[in-house]
Amino acid sequence: MSKTLVIILNHNLPEFTDTLFTELSKYKSDAYDLEVMDNGSRSEFLSKHTSIRFEQNLFWGGALNKAFKMVLQNPVYDSLLFLNNDIEVNGKIFVQSLRHELFRKDFAIVSPCIAGKAAPWPQMQNWGSKGTRIVKWIDNQAPLFHRKLIEAIGQFDNQLYFGWGQELICHDVCLDHGWKIGVCDHVSIIHYKKQTFRKGRLFSLDGQETETIQNKKAVSHENYQARFRSSYFEYFRKNPLRYESFEQLFNYGKHYSSNHEENYKLNWWSKIFVSKNY
Repeated sequence: MSKTLVIILNHNLPEFTDTLFTELSKYKSDAYDLEVMDNGSRSEFLSKHTSIRFEQNLFWGGALNKAFKMVLQNPVYDSLLFLNNDIEVNGKIFVQSLRHELFRKDFAIVSPCIAGKAAPWPQMQNWGSKGTRIVKWIDNQAPLFHRKLIEAIGQFDNQLYFGWGQELICHDVCLDHGWKIGVCDHVSIIHYKKQTFRKGRLFSLDGQETETIQNKKAVSHENYQARFRSSYFEYFRKNPLRYESFEQLFNYGKHYSSNHEENYKLNWWSKIFVSKNY
């Protein structure tokens, strides 16, 4: 029986990781394996459920590449659910509902919606539909990737190790193959964003955290963004997207409304025909 590999990514926030692990493990079934991947945490901030540990902080993008490798090396996995640790879910229905949408509704990626106001991408909010909205791309708090997409991508460019840009690469690859990306309005999460910064627990931008907490000042969110935003924009300047520009996809996310879904559904097959040269 094939199943989902569910990974909770931890970096110095065990209180969030352990809560999420407990909620998902209460309802665990044969449909998924549940792992905690530690991304270079200090020993005092390790989750008690850690099963995979990296000595360095590989950041979100680097850790996702490791998770992709795990799926590719184990044919029992038909999908990967890659979770930020600072989220709340209803564990009783969470994995099963996302799996149902991915496989029964023929998606390449699905994501739960995020309760509350846009933070910052409106397409990730709940728009009141009864199913899964087709979108161009998702923000990656809790993506469920189909194995076929993981096989098509293999690994993301190492320049995207900080974790911004994978969503736009997925947009291109899905159009290449005629695959859909969706947000499930009937499956929601709460996201307590920026907790690493709010709790002052990112101590390095190079992945190494060798000094004691008392002697190491935490990195601010502003410094983090300044470091990685420039490389993000530079990457897509040198590696332009194939179907829409970086600016078009960025603006789609910033200005999304429910009308975008209907317009995208109408244009979706025409984009697929163009991408496949029909």
